[in-house]
Amino acid sequence: MLESSGAKKIALFIDCENISYKLCDEIMKRLDEVGEVCIKKAYGDWRKDMLGPWAEVLLQYSIEPIQILTGARDSTHKAKNASDIRLTIDVMHTLYQRSMDCFALATSDSDFASLAQEIRRWAVPAIGFGSYKAREELKQAFSSYDELDTPITLANNKALIKLLRRAIEDTQDAQSFAFVSTIGNWIKQHYYKSASSYGKESWGDVFKQICQENNSEFEIHYQGERKNIMKVRIKRSSH
Repeated sequence: MLESSGAKKIALFIDCENISYKLCDEIMKRLDEVGEVCIKKAYGDWRKDMLGPWAEVLLQYSIEPIQILTGARDSTHKAKNASDIRLTIDVMHTLYQRSMDCFALATSDSDFASLAQEIRRWAVPAIGFGSYKAREELKQAFSSYDELDTPITLANNKALIKLLRRAIEDTQDAQSFAFVSTIGNWIKQHYYKSASSYGKESWGDVFKQICQENNSEFEIHYQGERKNIMKVRIKRSSH
């Protein structure tokens, strides 16, 4: 849900040659929870039959299709280069305008790693969406990279555990506890993520699932008259 005020302005660029149209619903859902997607562009050679299923998705979300014409319909390499170049030009043009708070790239193509790094050099968050099979150099280039097609358990998601530990360390009190609501706000502000990025309705559900799968990472405590206020801390080593 968008906040009533102060919503982050997001620009979304989709590399349709390297991501499935089936993932678009989830991408839009996650972005809508952290801000307003003001710019939505999708790149590809729409003459190709393989991109046909994108038509309905583009209409549903009012995404602007950018047609890449190379004069070489059967040349995958040339078409790919043309698409990559056009997407990069549009990203940089938008970046120079300094009108967006965040950039999102939907791609599993490691060629875009340098573009993500350039966005971050401008002190602007860069969110990536794609496959868990994407190369690690691409994932690390983004401020955060959401793997949309992986069945990995939360407790084994090293990037998630690292993110939660960092959030706790930055928001904890004198007893090393942090309120889950505060953690959620911190993650949203710094990494543009919500609990839905991990298939859960709330960060409390994320922590509970992690502790069910592996009880060695975090301690959960409740307070308040109804014991409905959750706080957590990093589990102390027994050594």
